[in-house]
Amino acid sequence: MNRAPLPTRRPNATITTQWHNHALTVTVGYDPATGAPAEVFANTERGGDMQHAVADACVLISIALQYGVPFAALGKSLGREPDFLRGETATNPASPIGAIIEAMQ
Repeated sequence: MNRAPLPTRRPNATITTQWHNHALTVTVGYDPATGAPAEVFANTERGGDMQHAVADACVLISIALQYGVPFAALGKSLGREPDFLRGETATNPASPIGAIIEAMQ
């Protein structure tokens, strides 16, 4: 399987989300030929170790997408935690990585 190169200019969208009350700014780059997500970048106001972990996660997500891993497969096995305020069966991402994947949808 080969990595799909991206054009220099491509459509993107920036979304603001949060995980455990930490703001995350997520920018998704799309493959102009298919409209599918092809890369992701994220920043957090917290900085420090969390920012480094989020940046590294985005690299891994982007590489996976460019090697053809289906977008739906990326979030399928990530951890979830209950959100009893929204209902008995409601859940939220258990990590900032899950929050980034969820924001990309």
